[in-house]
Amino acid sequence: MLPVLDQFYGALKALSAPGLAACVTNDFVLDWQGTDGIPWAGRWQGVEGLLAFVGKLEACLEIQDVQRLHVLEQGEVAVVVLRGRWRIKSTGRQVQATAANLFTFADGRIRSYTVLNNSAAFAEALAALPT
Repeated sequence: MLPVLDQFYGALKALSAPGLAACVTNDFVLDWQGTDGIPWAGRWQGVEGLLAFVGKLEACLEIQDVQRLHVLEQGEVAVVVLRGRWRIKSTGRQVQATAANLFTFADGRIRSYTVLNNSAAFAEALAALPT
């Protein structure tokens, strides 16, 4: 599953619609756990949902650094633990967090992607006044 994860993360970083579409199943589901105060939080379905999610991220966030710390795989499931640093475009505030990304796979593609991040830190940074 590592090759498809590498391809997915590369396409996500490049905001490549064809690259992302090639990585996911038709019934793909993305869940970014968080509150209503986080514009990209919630459930996004299908390739169209994934692309809408990426558009929302691009409008709101600058990804400054993301490092994979661990990848755990078993069968059709993988968990990626990462450390990242993001800047909220509307406020200028930075968020540093360790997160877990949970993936399920079917037919060599990603069927689901669940993001467990420090949603409280993102919500606080989104609500803050510019620095």
